[in-house]
Amino acid sequence: MKTIKIKGLDENIYFEKLDNGLDVYLYPKENVHSNFVTFTTKYGSVYNEFTPIGGSKMMTFPKGIAHFLEHKVFVQKEDPQPMEYFASVGADCNAYTFFKNTTYHFTCVDNLENNINYLLDYVQNLYVTDKSVENEKGIISEEIHMYEDNPNAVLDERVRKNILKNNPYKDSVIGEVSDIKKITKDDLETCYNTFYHPSNMFIVACGDFDPNKILEVIKDNQSKKNFLSMDKIKIKEFTEDDKIPKKKEIVNMNTEVPKVSYTIKIPLKDIKLTRRQIHLYMYILFNLLFDEASDFDTNLKNDGVITDTTYISMLNVDTHILISLLNETKDYERYFKEIKNTLDNIKIDEKDFIRKKKVLISNELFAYESLNFINELIMDNIIYTGKIEEDPIGTIRNLKLKELLNLIKKIDFTNSGEVVIKKK
Repeated sequence: MKTIKIKGLDENIYFEKLDNGLDVYLYPKENVHSNFVTFTTKYGSVYNEFTPIGGSKMMTFPKGIAHFLEHKVFVQKEDPQPMEYFASVGADCNAYTFFKNTTYHFTCVDNLENNINYLLDYVQNLYVTDKSVENEKGIISEEIHMYEDNPNAVLDERVRKNILKNNPYKDSVIGEVSDIKKITKDDLETCYNTFYHPSNMFIVACGDFDPNKILEVIKDNQSKKNFLSMDKIKIKEFTEDDKIPKKKEIVNMNTEVPKVSYTIKIPLKDIKLTRRQIHLYMYILFNLLFDEASDFDTNLKNDGVITDTTYISMLNVDTHILISLLNETKDYERYFKEIKNTLDNIKIDEKDFIRKKKVLISNELFAYESLNFINELIMDNIIYTGKIEEDPIGTIRNLKLKELLNLIKKIDFTNSGEVVIKKK
């Protein structure tokens, strides 16, 4: 078992790749009172065109199928069902699908070994019938309608639809009703057999345990199962325009105060920095310009344009980074105008830059105080870069104002789109 030492934090993460390809990450922490375990497949909503295991041709599957499959994995042929099992042992469980992953997880105080065995067993055992697939379509269709009635969810969807042209991140994770109706039992089994192979999955356990003992539990569980040999999954590649297909949209919905988003589309092809460095620099820049201590925030609150501080969202979509400024305001024209004015007149003080670096370091230290945060941090590292970052504090300390200023020069902040959700 390899020890990954996290520099500057005096923390260790243990790693081993099993014979069947499953990656195991263990983070033991003394004096905590619970355990948090995730079991993840690197399969999410953006992987709808791929060559199935054992196949030779690229195939296209209905959008939303990864989320649909999550629902079906959570239903077993024999009782107890996952929810029932974990509740019976005093644990909580759930699952979720995102753009690049589907994750099954539980939190428990006791019975960690048994719970890990059950987690591995139910996720690695798909049971679907034609009838159960048809029944699930109605359930997921209702879920879609709930999202369609939620202004915040609609805002998020419209931003990606308008900003992206070919990138599959533009599509809803859950899919649309017309997509769901097309899904078949065979589709689900094909996607499951391709993406739920151990070589495309990883488990992360965080808590107060002996890592050697937990590793043996996982090894023993996997040694009893047979899996076909697996080559690297071939996923369709795409190209994405730098230009934004739809610059502005107003959507009429039932909301008292208009919800708005101003989103900048930043191409990554000409930026010679790591994904992590870009995210850190953009965090510093946009927080300096728009957080609660900024002139932008103070002035707009004093003028009654906004009452809440602008929420800053960053989404890496592989080819680009999308940075969204989100808020509620009745005077959205003024709000957008002030954003543009702020981005046209960027000035950064060295002291403010250093202050934000210190905040980032504090955030990194705080992450290791929470099992959920550190689990999410490990997952994010694996999904997006394929490895654990071993010197996160060093990366932050090495950030330079000059490098940020050079990065700013490469960004076209006018390459942006606006979405407004308001009443008619």
